[in-house]
Amino acid sequence: MKFLVVAAFVTAALAAPYGVDAGLQCTPPSYICKPDFLGFLVCTTEGFYVDGGDCPVGTVCQYINNLPYCV
Repeated sequence: MKFLVVAAFVTAALAAPYGVDAGLQCTPPSYICKPDFLGFLVCTTEGFYVDGGDCPVGTVCQYINNLPYCV
C-alpha cells in the first residue's frame, strides 16, 4: 500500500509543468528545451508542457531543425 501512495505522488510530480509559465499553451506534438537546457519538455494532449526527460551527463539540450536534442 505504501508503494502505491509513493507511486501516485511521483506520478503527480512528473505530470506537473516544469518551470514553464502555466499559461503557456502548446499544440501536440510539440517539444521544447527546459529553461536550464538540461533536458526537454513535451506537450500533452491537454495542451500544456510536462517534463520529458533529462539529458545525459555532459550534454545539453539544443535545437536542431527546430527540435530539441541532447548533444
